[in-house]
Amino acid sequence: MTTEFKTKQPRQLLLATDLGARCDRALDRAVQLSQAWHAPLTVVHAFEQVEPIADTPGWRQPQDVALAIQAELVEELGETGLPDISARVVRGKPSEVVLQVAADVQAELILTGVKRDGAFEKALLGDTVAALARQSPVPVLVVKKRLRKPYGKIVVATDLSELSRAALARAVDMFGPENLVVFHAAFAHFASRMDDRVAYESELREDAIQNCRDFIRDVAGETAAAKIDVVVEYGEPDLLLESYVQDKRIDLVVVATHGRSGLLGVLLGSIAIRILDSVACDVLIVRS
Repeated sequence: MTTEFKTKQPRQLLLATDLGARCDRALDRAVQLSQAWHAPLTVVHAFEQVEPIADTPGWRQPQDVALAIQAELVEELGETGLPDISARVVRGKPSEVVLQVAADVQAELILTGVKRDGAFEKALLGDTVAALARQSPVPVLVVKKRLRKPYGKIVVATDLSELSRAALARAVDMFGPENLVVFHAAFAHFASRMDDRVAYESELREDAIQNCRDFIRDVAGETAAAKIDVVVEYGEPDLLLESYVQDKRIDLVVVATHGRSGLLGVLLGSIAIRILDSVACDVLIVRS
């Protein structure tokens, strides 16, 4: 008899917004996940010190900038229809404010948006996104795509290292194993076997797939492992993953990062930051 797998979704969500169009998509996704997971949502906006504008009438300068922004934010959030949503407006450096509020409300997932290049709709990572990816002790969901449906096709990028276990474990917890694909980009040296490269590559691929299945079973258990697909390709991980996401219309990529190093990319070395920057879909960053 097959045992039903139970997910463990975040119980508190935090959305970091700059009140610009860049975060509209992130807000829509935050609302969808809040409803699906029955998780309260806190929206935080950080602002730097605002200096009075010279030669400007006093009535044009709000006495309290935070209250003015708070009123604007509350009005916007009232249109979401969520029964359990709150707003925080705090003066300070955005990444520091977001992390502090996340700790205060015990958020288990931080969501944020990205800037966009209007000409080509390319997502551009900002300093706040990069800082959250490096420093956040809880997963960070970087939203790039418009909300059309719940996440359906999810890829977990892995190099089968101990550090990358966190990404797979958290993906299974949050979304369940049914729609997951473990993507492993392997490097093979064919120079010495050019006489029989096809057979050699096939043999290596079979070994790599088995290693992936063993890895999944060890991290997620037998029941979950039976439901997770495996893809093994040879080449540069970021380039392969970018093409795979586009060809298969992937909704979400999950990668892991190492908090102690302060560098995004322990999972796939320096390539991880390129994955975050290059793939067209949303990216979930999980700290190991």
